[in-house]
Amino acid sequence: MPSAFVFDPNRCTGCQACELACSIENDLGTDRSWREVVTFNDGAVAGVPRYHLSLACNHCTKPACMYSCPALAYDRDAASGAILLDPSRCIGCRYCSWACPYGAPRFEEERGVMGKCTFCSHRLEQGLKPACSTLCPTGALDFRDLPASELAVTVPGFPQTDLGPSLRIEPVHGRLHQDSGRAGMDGSHPIAPAPPIPGITLRSEWSLAAFTFLVAVLFATFAAAAAGALFVPPLLFATAAAAAAGFSFSHLGRPGRAWRAGLNVRRSWLSREVVGFGSFAAIGTVVLATGPSAAPALAIAGVVVGLLTLVSADQVYRPVYDGRHPLLDGGGTVLTGLYLAGLLLADPWLAGLVGCIKLGSEIRSGPRRHAWGMGPWPVWLVWSRLALGLALPAAMWIVSGAPLPAWTIFAAVAGEGLGRAGFYTRLSIQSPARQVRADLAGQLASSTA
Repeated sequence: MPSAFVFDPNRCTGCQACELACSIENDLGTDRSWREVVTFNDGAVAGVPRYHLSLACNHCTKPACMYSCPALAYDRDAASGAILLDPSRCIGCRYCSWACPYGAPRFEEERGVMGKCTFCSHRLEQGLKPACSTLCPTGALDFRDLPASELAVTVPGFPQTDLGPSLRIEPVHGRLHQDSGRAGMDGSHPIAPAPPIPGITLRSEWSLAAFTFLVAVLFATFAAAAAGALFVPPLLFATAAAAAAGFSFSHLGRPGRAWRAGLNVRRSWLSREVVGFGSFAAIGTVVLATGPSAAPALAIAGVVVGLLTLVSADQVYRPVYDGRHPLLDGGGTVLTGLYLAGLLLADPWLAGLVGCIKLGSEIRSGPRRHAWGMGPWPVWLVWSRLALGLALPAAMWIVSGAPLPAWTIFAAVAGEGLGRAGFYTRLSIQSPARQVRADLAGQLASSTA
């Protein structure tokens, strides 16, 4: 029978003793904990329940962190069922924190690796419960063996997934803490300012943005060279590929372990991206050095591997993409690589079709936050992206025909670079804090409808 946390929000006072117990037990310091207390209706809006949730890693039956980790740094403890992270294997890529909707893995800046709740497995070996549940003064947090049929987490504010979290949250009774609500003089609902939720922006992920954009450009130039439409010096191609890899490595907390990034090809899109890019760079360099006509089968293989690499690069962002699918995003690497390839190949059908998809994506996106995380996305950047990346090449194609002048290609690349920056405005990391805000907004909307 699996072990699980059992939490009763009706008893929790939000004292954060569980957080402190976790910090002390795991020697994390006073400013860090693997457990977090989040409050539903923190602003005490009248007519809406207000309660606390004490959350940590849920040691799921289908752990997204383990499946997504490219370095195989996660494993399941056979005795307790705990999902344990081996810091000696971790490369600090942070991808597990994107994949986990519960915000469990935390990046530890000083060590350059991730850290997370261990179920206090060292205490379980001694027959003791985790420190957080032991020191809860109200009995709101417990730990015991439960059959899978008794694991239930349907309370508002907790992300609903199919990962099978080892957790039971008791239902909130009635209108818990309703009397603490307060309405404004006009009957409105004043909500206390919520602290910002860490997310993904171009400022935080600029090295990954540079890497993925370079991969798209490299794919386009290689595809054109393989078709005989463009001459690309092999040394230039290899140097650009090395620069792209450098951008990728610089994002890691432990770049010296970068070789581990390709170990989980079976499950991790990040591993597939890494292995795909390495293979594409090697094949591309060999083909360009020997001449595409000397090894046409290898040239075709390079194009296929390059395209699969772009698909993997977009799929990496699937857990944090706020939209239909990153593969259909105008700033995604697949559409960017195919569009630039169409321009370099002077293929109006390929460039025109992909360009229309990209334009539709930009129109659907509408107003959005700034990719740098500093307010609204400037209108002039949107228009610059459309003008340079799409409108100018189309106009020049109509006026001068194919092939396009080199300056037009460079303008299109610049426009696509802006499009890649815009891609980061559609990304957000799922977390309990974000889920609390979404569910609270839904309850307020339904109460005023």
